[in-house]
Amino acid sequence: MDKKVMIFFSLFFTILILFILIIFISEYKNMEELREEYSYISEEAFSYKKTNLKIWAVNLILTFIIPFLILKTGLSNKIKIFAQSKTSNQFFIIAIYVLIYFLIDFIVTLPLSYYSSFVVKHRYGLSNQTFGRWAELLFKNFSLNFVLILGFTWFPFYLIYKIPNKWWLYLGLLSIPISIFVSFISPMYIDPLFNKYTAIEDKELEREIRTLLDKAGVGDANIYQVNKSVDTKEMNAYMTGVLKSKRIVLWDTTINNLTREEVVSITAHEIGHYVKGHIWKSIVLGSAFLTLILFLINKTSLWILNGSNGYFGFRHLYDIASLPLLIFVISIYMFFTSPITSTYSRKLEWEADTFELELARNKEATASSLLKLHEGSLSLPRPSKIYKIWYYSHPSCEERVKFALDYEYKNKLP
Repeated sequence: MDKKVMIFFSLFFTILILFILIIFISEYKNMEELREEYSYISEEAFSYKKTNLKIWAVNLILTFIIPFLILKTGLSNKIKIFAQSKTSNQFFIIAIYVLIYFLIDFIVTLPLSYYSSFVVKHRYGLSNQTFGRWAELLFKNFSLNFVLILGFTWFPFYLIYKIPNKWWLYLGLLSIPISIFVSFISPMYIDPLFNKYTAIEDKELEREIRTLLDKAGVGDANIYQVNKSVDTKEMNAYMTGVLKSKRIVLWDTTINNLTREEVVSITAHEIGHYVKGHIWKSIVLGSAFLTLILFLINKTSLWILNGSNGYFGFRHLYDIASLPLLIFVISIYMFFTSPITSTYSRKLEWEADTFELELARNKEATASSLLKLHEGSLSLPRPSKIYKIWYYSHPSCEERVKFALDYEYKNKLP
């Protein structure tokens, strides 16, 4: 293997470990500051944060180490050879490879998944899930992801083979109709596979939400409540879908634990995302951003592959054995561009917060709902600056509550 490629891998993993250390130092320092500023924060919340930090660090390392080891040990090429020994059909070769690869990934990450999503959630009183329910969702997620990943994996490799110099451009452009299609069908056909969606039981609440929809000029939208209490004690609400599939979804935990005014305020925030066109903006801008990233992924992957001098057992990017290489490089770019996507997401959240305050006109309900949502999930008022820059898709609770209470109403909707 070329010395430059070896240095590249060594340098990246060094940066990764240093980044994790910096996050731990900054987050622990931030927690000490919060202890002094907010005497009411429970030790349980701090303990939960520390536990999640450790889980985050292990997850981050596994994200890179699994594809790296499968690639470096030659296991990737061995899996391909095994698949080729079973069939000569290219689609089925890819299907067998993808199944084996993601079974390996599933088995390696299963203990951490069980610990983080079941053990820890129960330990801190945030989950209502039985082990059977947890296993059911795990199996459904794996099955659905396998089907989607198989379909997605086959097509990019076909493009890489047919148009090696421009595959990234075509794939980036095709992501727009694919995203629209997924946004349309997901609320109606995929989400109900995991939870039961029913008409909202509180008819007065439904009338108030429809009043908000009319006031915002959204038009007709379905309103559902979902039985998330079977899984969690945490709260949430969202507006999803496009065109005729648009719908507002309220977790039953949200309805049961917040006042009607607070639920209305939260719903106004979600309506704001729709009215401001955040779904469409994210699809179009996301496609442009994805195209750029795919271009960089192509260049970087080819550089590593050419520098490997056949060390991995394959020499072409269209070879299915290159999948862990592509996953590794994709993960690198997702990691380094996270501050960009997080900053953009926070911008959208500020817009939705402003819209919520103008539409619902209840600053106190907005502030109290934010506090209850965060306290109900044992979240801290704010993260450290570097963690916020890298990972926070929303402004901190501290920022949002202050913004709400200090907000001065305008005469019309923003």
